[in-house]
Amino acid sequence: MQASGYDLKAPKTRALILLGVVSFVGPLLEMLITGKVEDLSKFDLAATIVSIPLIFWWYHVDKREHGYQAGPLMNGGIVAVAIVALPIYFVRTRGWKRGAVATLLALGVFAILLGLAELGEWIGGFFI
Repeated sequence: MQASGYDLKAPKTRALILLGVVSFVGPLLEMLITGKVEDLSKFDLAATIVSIPLIFWWYHVDKREHGYQAGPLMNGGIVAVAIVALPIYFVRTRGWKRGAVATLLALGVFAILLGLAELGEWIGGFFI
């Protein structure tokens, strides 16, 4: 099944969709269970722990598509500090211009994930 040129069954797309689900459901559940959403809460920590493998899955598939042989520092960087390591990875795999575009797209995805978290919190507020 394709929508707007994206294969919804492709692993990278599934990883991003699952990241969106985690971003939405985490705050929704926290709001429903505790009545508020707090930074660095147990729910936030759980969502982060679930998100890290999804980010790494997306990265692993992307590096295979680009034929990139990543070392342990890059792989560890994606797990530990993706916000720093991903732009480096994008430039290494795509060059400066396409790497900058990929970084901007990643920031857009991050903004969407933040928006989904806010939406989950907002919707959860209706049920408390």
